[in-house]
Amino acid sequence: MKLRKFFNLMFAALFVLSLLPAAALAQDEPATQPVATIESELLDALAKGPADFVIEMAEKADLSKAYDIDDWDARGWFVYNALQETAERTQARAKVYLDEAGLRSESYFAGNEIYVWAGDLQAVNSLAALPEVAVIRQPRTAYVDPVVSDEPVTSEGINAIAWGIDWVEADLFWTNFGIQGEGVIVANIDTGVQWNHPALDQAYKCPANPTDPACWLDPSNSCGGTVCDNNGHGTHTMGTMVGDDGALQIGVAPGARWIACRNMDEGVGTPASYLECFEFFLAPYPVGGTPAQGDP
Repeated sequence: MKLRKFFNLMFAALFVLSLLPAAALAQDEPATQPVATIESELLDALAKGPADFVIEMAEKADLSKAYDIDDWDARGWFVYNALQETAERTQARAKVYLDEAGLRSESYFAGNEIYVWAGDLQAVNSLAALPEVAVIRQPRTAYVDPVVSDEPVTSEGINAIAWGIDWVEADLFWTNFGIQGEGVIVANIDTGVQWNHPALDQAYKCPANPTDPACWLDPSNSCGGTVCDNNGHGTHTMGTMVGDDGALQIGVAPGARWIACRNMDEGVGTPASYLECFEFFLAPYPVGGTPAQGDP
């Protein structure tokens, strides 16, 4: 009897001891949290010191119902409000962290992203631990070379069309449907636009006030408050859209009107300038503007 009792006690003791490593391991193991992807390029940059980065939130606004809304104003408001609500809700904790850390940042509802200036590795790791965050990446900078033309564009007569119009058969569309873009506003995010170019001035939405904030935005504010294009690329692409100087038609929609956002200063664009332009087109400025301001 005594021997049996001894073995029972030994078995119980060994059983308890076998549990101790697992229990200790469970206490030392941190609680698991979703961790965002941190791009390796950003980590390389942070190893050298503070660096700018972009926080991309995981949730994107569901805009599918917009396709069922026929009224243009109602559709615009639906998209605008859905983007705003999603960004405000999902960015809240990240914005609080950035403010408390004293980091300069800018929130964008277009794309649901936050641009951060001069952040460090600790900030990136802390933000990556938030389940609302999907990716933290290094900013991409876009470049475009100036437009250089060795030969002037000439027409063969009044109402001639450029070769590109014929090549994409835009003229056949005009003939078959009887429209050339009337009632539509187009826009470009580019190096700016020479608004009074002979092929573009007739289509600018705000000719009486070229710098009207409902028609023009320059996030860099490097044009001295005027509408400008110090590269030529934006003027060129706007010409492809609406260009018509009365003699030569170069635009596929010469009946449309245009607005513009200059996101590339001297041919250089950043994620922050792109996102600011996207938001401008969703609800043209001034700040507090509405989607209805984008109507023709």
